[in-house]
Amino acid sequence: MNYVTTNIRLPEEDYLRLKGEAAKKRRSLAAVIRERLGIEDNLRSKEEVGTLLEARDRAAKLLGEKLKNFDVVVALREMREQH
Repeated sequence: MNYVTTNIRLPEEDYLRLKGEAAKKRRSLAAVIRERLGIEDNLRSKEEVGTLLEARDRAAKLLGEKLKNFDVVVALREMREQH
């Protein structure tokens, strides 16, 4: 994973609280912030990403076939006329 270094502004009390949490856990401040942001939990393996992309492609193909003759303008006009 490639990391990007950035500067952020935090209220002093939040910074001190996070710094204390990092010290208690014997982890870096950056690791604690990433953990709090949920970044570590959201990472997916290449296999998971591949599986998700394949499922997306299958769904797109299925919907494309089912909606081949669907006219969104006609549908919107019908919806507008019903109300």
